Amino acid sequence: MQKLARRVAQAQRQAGRRSRQRVERENIDNRTRNRQALRAGVAEVRQNLKDAKQARQEDWEMGPLAPKRDLGFNNYGAFRETVRQDWTNHGLHQPRPELLHQRCAWAGGVKQLNLAVGDRVVIRDGPDKGKLDTIKSIQPESGTVTLEKHHRALAVGMFDSPARSQAMPISVGSIRLVYPITNPETGVTRDVVINQLKAVPPNMKSENMTLDRWEFGNKWDRLVPGINVVIPWPEVEAPEFEATPSDTVREQVEERTFYYSLLSPPMPGKVIDELRNKYSRFRTRHEPSYIAQKQMEEELVQARTEAIKSMQTPLDEFHEMQREIRDSQGEPELTDDMLQKIGEVMASKKAALLTEAGVSEVHPPSLPTAGSQ
Repeated sequence: MQKLARRVAQAQRQAGRRSRQRVERENIDNRTRNRQALRAGVAEVRQNLKDAKQARQEDWEMGPLAPKRDLGFNNYGAFRETVRQDWTNHGLHQPRPELLHQRCAWAGGVKQLNLAVGDRVVIRDGPDKGKLDTIKSIQPESGTVTLEKHHRALAVGMFDSPARSQAMPISVGSIRLVYPITNPETGVTRDVVINQLKAVPPNMKSENMTLDRWEFGNKWDRLVPGINVVIPWPEVEAPEFEATPSDTVREQVEERTFYYSLLSPPMPGKVIDELRNKYSRFRTRHEPSYIAQKQMEEELVQARTEAIKSMQTPLDEFHEMQREIRDSQGEPELTDDMLQKIGEVMASKKAALLTEAGVSEVHPPSLPTAGSQ
């Protein structure tokens, strides 16, 4: 059984080492790809500046004869995909936690992000600054969203395929929620930019607090601090699913089909084998029959060893007795006399080699002791 335990421990160490190596290779590949993409983005920006200078010069010199660049077939004035990428995470899969918190701070934080698909927002940064748009999708793990109309890039496919417009992620910190709010003094309703949102539990006793159904589940309310106005979630229609003969309905899942007592395992043995992989190298719990088989194999090996010992000659018995004596004595230790003798032999050999080479031995100057003047 000790052999089985050693085999399992070795398999676990090997699997852990392979996993660490795989993660390191993936990190290196990701950094390499991001470095290449960043270099391509910088080169594209430089090329755009160069093309803009050339276009300005041609427009000035050629006048009406200047080429028509706004016809659409040459993608003039379009931002490429590499330019619109977010490079604030330094080539990693996820941005730093402090950066993620800074992006989502105004919207209630990462864990309770008060944004949903369908919200109207205004863009505060970039070439689309000041434009209104609607949220198309949200990526809370990176603190970004994609919009329906703006902040798009031109994605060029392989083999000179035609370019297509693609929505690029924009940081949550670069947008603000827009919602119509009625002024209680004047009674005028107009769109207001919401610069801060706060998550509020829906069970608070207030006439403004509601329990809205958002993304098919009960969520919190989003409140504008200072004016205590609850911004309702966008209306979402719950999808209607139709069960087919191949589906497992909820009644079948909740139906109890297995009964057990204190003398039986919590689930059938076949289910345990499916979950735990009966023939896995990492398995530490074995069946009694398998343990009995391994013990029988160990007993056979031990019996074979005893049989070999019974047929030893007197010389083999003497050698075995000497080995047992040496094992009982432990490792030998060098005494001071032995070390002195070894030093004398080394010094004599060194002197003989120097004499053969015709070099006189140079003695280092003696260092003064602590009590000498």
